[in-house]
Amino acid sequence: MNDIMQYISRMNLVLWVSGIFVAHLLLYMVLGTANWAWTALMATVVWAIVLVVARVASRRWVEEHEKEKNR
Repeated sequence: MNDIMQYISRMNLVLWVSGIFVAHLLLYMVLGTANWAWTALMATVVWAIVLVVARVASRRWVEEHEKEKNR
């Protein structure tokens, strides 16, 4: 579990969010969504919020784990 938390705390959010945006753009274009660009942007915003919350939580997890390790 600690390895996963360390990975999340170190990941580059800009690259992840950019990749998610491109994936959503392609998905909604292929599906033929009327407002595909707006839909892709909104879906990416939701995932960005999830990633930011996960990153904050994982950094706290790692910091607490390091404190316990140093005791």
